This record gives sequence, C-alpha cells and structure tokens, in this order.
Amino acid sequence: MNQLYLIGFLILAVAIAIFAIQNSGEAVVKFIGWQFHSSLVVVVLISTAVGVIMAVLLSIPGTFRLRARLKEQSQRIVELEQQLQEHESKNIKGTP
Repeated sequence: MNQLYLIGFLILAVAIAIFAIQNSGEAVVKFIGWQFHSSLVVVVLISTAVGVIMAVLLSIPGTFRLRARLKEQSQRIVELEQQLQEHESKNIKGTP
C-alpha cells in the first residue's frame, strides 16, 4: 500500500510541475488586505506546499490515536500470553 501512495504522490508531483512550467505567467494574489505580484509557478508551488502541510497536520491526531490503541493492544496480547502460559503450566502439573 505504501508503494501505491508513493506512485500517486509522484504522479501528482509531475502533474503539478508540468502545470507550473506551462503556466509561468505573472499572477496577482489578493488575500484580505495583502496584494502581491508573483509568478504563477511560485503561487502554485506555495499553494501545494500549504495544502500538504495542512493534510499532515490534520492527520496527526488520528496517528496518535492509532499508536495509543496499538500500544494498548500489544500490552493486552502480552497479558493474555502470560495467562495462557500459566494455564498450560497448571494443566501440565495437574495431569498424572
């Protein structure tokens, strides 16, 4: 699955690069009270970077929840394996 994500990322990166190269004109960016002139390539790359950063930040809480759950499940597995070993050792000792 990681390879599929990598391939998708590379395809997206190539598409963005092609778009940026083909649209290298000047752009006027207006946001609230700001206004600046820049090349469209820079605007596209900055917008893409901001989007990636936002996606990473939004995925962080879920990642922490999954790690905590994995840790809890690993501890539970260890406890159950110990109980199983104790149970098996009692059965071996109890048989004539």
